[in-house]
Amino acid sequence: MIFENHIDCGDFTLEKLTPTDENAVALLTVINDNRLFLGKYLEWVDAYTTPEKALANIAKTHADDVCSYFIIVDGRIAGKISFVDTDDNMGEISYWLASKYTARGIMTRALNLMTDIGFNKMKLNRIQLTIDVDNTDSDAVARRCGFQLDGVLRQYFLLRGVPCDMKMYSKLKMDK
Repeated sequence: MIFENHIDCGDFTLEKLTPTDENAVALLTVINDNRLFLGKYLEWVDAYTTPEKALANIAKTHADDVCSYFIIVDGRIAGKISFVDTDDNMGEISYWLASKYTARGIMTRALNLMTDIGFNKMKLNRIQLTIDVDNTDSDAVARRCGFQLDGVLRQYFLLRGVPCDMKMYSKLKMDK
């Protein structure tokens, strides 16, 4: 399956960035500027300490057959949204957004768009999200996009060695 390289969403775009040193430095800069904000719930930020690591992530996202996009606002990397796990029936979406871009509806619109891609292009029946029980912002995005809470997965995820409970949300194609 081939996914578009650029999706215009009005005041932001979803883009498969070209893997360049310049884009790697830009990604590392946004991660560094948001390390505490993102690191509260996302352990992967700990590993992003070099441009090489950021470049590898951009290269992986750039592949035509991967439904993964950077969120670009005013020409700058603001976040990322991706299908991180899929099979013939189900897909799981992961997302993050830099703190200065929150509370603008960007992630809500990005998640709605990715959900539509999942149901209509990828022909998935179920799309799910796992969200830390304390992450009220991501929780609100899921609910605004019509995802239903399936339940709490107790000690589902280890964050820096500490077991964390996660909420499992899902949306079914028939829910649309």
